[in-house]
Amino acid sequence: MKNTLHVLIVVVVGSLLGMFISKLLNIWFPPTSQFAGLINTAINTGLKPTTVDLNLVEFTAGLVFKFNISSILGIFLSAVVYKQLVK
Repeated sequence: MKNTLHVLIVVVVGSLLGMFISKLLNIWFPPTSQFAGLINTAINTGLKPTTVDLNLVEFTAGLVFKFNISSILGIFLSAVVYKQLVK
């Protein structure tokens, strides 16, 4: 359970770091450049939202992950930092 929590924390922190890297690169490079297009290319994977209506109760469930190059870079960097801290 402890290792699962550590992996989840590394992925969440890495994703946030990747979002920060992406925003920073969008400031440095104009949106029309090829590099910005490469950085902002995303892969969406997961389950699209589905609604179940039982007349008494209605609920919607879904889970979609959006990965781009900067989020993968952020996850990698956070994993490296975590590995250095655990040593």
